[in-house]
Amino acid sequence: MSPEHQRLDLSDRVPESPRFDLRKALRAKPSGMVLRFVAGALTSVAAGLLGLAFHEHIGGIPLAFPAVLVASLTLIEEQEDSEEAREDARGAMAGAAALAVFGLVGALLFTVLPGGVVLLIAAVSWLVVAVALYRLLWWERRRG
Repeated sequence: MSPEHQRLDLSDRVPESPRFDLRKALRAKPSGMVLRFVAGALTSVAAGLLGLAFHEHIGGIPLAFPAVLVASLTLIEEQEDSEEAREDARGAMAGAAALAVFGLVGALLFTVLPGGVVLLIAAVSWLVVAVALYRLLWWERRRG
């Protein structure tokens, strides 16, 4: 971490918004991508085994746990810095919250409405929560 950066807490605002940098994505190491893939695959296998052993409702629970995040954040901290890893953790929490809303809306409405309508309502709910959390966590307030 550079000396001009102060250590920030997870809840602290940062001056810049998240952005995608194609050059950085193209420089990603294959070993890092393989590690992320394997972690995600193992999570999916564990979820499937739990579903077979106990009940299909139990199998979905591990899929909500972002096991891949641990490997990703470790690699990001090694290749970038702690601030980048913190921002990715913040984004993962916002994404997980929006996904939880999607799942909750689906669970409440699938027995009441047609599937296509439920998916549309759940997707809109996800989008509203994701955008709201993005605005809350990263949107720069303009001072006048």
